[in-house]
Amino acid sequence: MAQDSVDFSSHYQFWMQKLSVWEHASTLETQQDTCLHLPRFQEFLRQMYEVLKELNSSTIIERFPTIGQLLAKTCWNPFILAFDESQKILIWCLCCLINKEPQNSEESKLNSWTRASIYWR
Repeated sequence: MAQDSVDFSSHYQFWMQKLSVWEHASTLETQQDTCLHLPRFQEFLRQMYEVLKELNSSTIIERFPTIGQLLAKTCWNPFILAFDESQKILIWCLCCLINKEPQNSEESKLNSWTRASIYWR
């Protein structure tokens, strides 16, 4: 678990940057880059799930404040979502964000967004 957490943290920023590039460009080159990196990204999603499932939702947000952005960018990328395996792991990650007892409006908003994202899939 500890090694997975380190690997996840070290790759987190790389994938945030990749997802930002992928969402803002719809060229053939970007599509090819997405498909080329998809197996590594799916592995990152698996690692992310392994890390997230060990934490409560509040700790996740404290430790990874941009996790919602990363998952949102993933949710809207048709090349990632074209694969059932990617969708499945993404939903598992989203489920980890749900706070069973939200303590404030931010947690309630995150719950609403997360549930909507899950049901939309």
